[in-house]
Amino acid sequence: MPSLPSQARIFAIKSSSRTDKKNLKRPCLVQKLVDLCSQGHLKQAVDSLGLLARKGLRLDSNTLAFLLQQCASSKSIKLGKWLHLHLNLTGLKHPNTFLANHLINMYSKCGDHVEARKIFDKMTTKNMYSWNSMLSGYAKLGMAKPARRLFEKMPQKDIVSWNIMVIAYAQSGHIYEALRFYRESRASNVGFNEYTFAGVITVCVKAKELILTRQVHCQVLVAGFLSNLVLSSSILGAYAMCEEMGDARRLFDAMRTRDVLTWTTLVSGYAKWGDMKSARELFNMMPEKNPVSWTALIAGYARNACGNETVILLAEMIKHQVKPNQFTFSSCLSACASIPSLVLGKQIHALLIVTGFRPNNTILLRSLIEMYSNSGSFEDEKKVFNILDRKQNVVS
Repeated sequence: MPSLPSQARIFAIKSSSRTDKKNLKRPCLVQKLVDLCSQGHLKQAVDSLGLLARKGLRLDSNTLAFLLQQCASSKSIKLGKWLHLHLNLTGLKHPNTFLANHLINMYSKCGDHVEARKIFDKMTTKNMYSWNSMLSGYAKLGMAKPARRLFEKMPQKDIVSWNIMVIAYAQSGHIYEALRFYRESRASNVGFNEYTFAGVITVCVKAKELILTRQVHCQVLVAGFLSNLVLSSSILGAYAMCEEMGDARRLFDAMRTRDVLTWTTLVSGYAKWGDMKSARELFNMMPEKNPVSWTALIAGYARNACGNETVILLAEMIKHQVKPNQFTFSSCLSACASIPSLVLGKQIHALLIVTGFRPNNTILLRSLIEMYSNSGSFEDEKKVFNILDRKQNVVS
């Protein structure tokens, strides 16, 4: 997205023959609108556009683009449509390329690819950003085929265009198509950047291809991007998915910078493949832990039928004032089902309610049913099952 100027320079006032006194009041009204946005009151800001119009004020393209960006970031399609209507009513029914690009971006991020495409098709002048923005909108919605048709129509393509296509196919599960676009992009003369490797690493994770993962690791190293924390953590995750924990650990040890995601990825890898000793040792070494880190280890113990360790770790998690999430509780309930232990299961059920998790989440309800069933408490199982049955009937 093009960068916007500072707030002091992002608006221009329509010239008129009114008195200087009235002109001096205009910036205050516009500043109030900008202040509302910065304070998180986007709806009030959009609602105030009518007042500005009645006062004879017309915001310039940069200000309107700023508002469209806010709608896109908050995925407020209703407000975005009101803003689009305001453009139509104030003489911008056919916006310039700059504003049209922001409209496409707003509708795409809000999930309305139909409206985004309408604006795109009506544009008299399209630039590279126009094409890539529409392409990205399709990709984010998992619409690989429409993205490809648009890609083939592009008069020219840059590295962003190629990267979008690789990621679009990778995320939609079309592994071989993603690889084909990746190879073609590397063979072309458009160059590459960090995002070039993001899509193909997603392929490595989904396909669990160890040879491919090692090839991409080498390419990232040669390209000089291994210091990128996101890329290196993603490669580490790909090794873990391939059950190659040796390569994952060597990469981890070589990393100069690690964040909580990097640590958690390796802990999760060890736990996934049953090496709970290494998982716990690494977990204890973590300089910072979040709910995902705790849940990864708890899920590992549950998966390996270590019910007592799972419950002990949950108690430790709560002692450290880290709030469990639905996946934490689900793992613990599964562990109680594997022991089986009705007492511990009921304690976790009670804790689940005390901490604010109502028994209306499908994942948790199924875990409760399994726990009560394996523990022989069929009356409790029936009560939970009835709740699940009512929930599913409401959904259907």
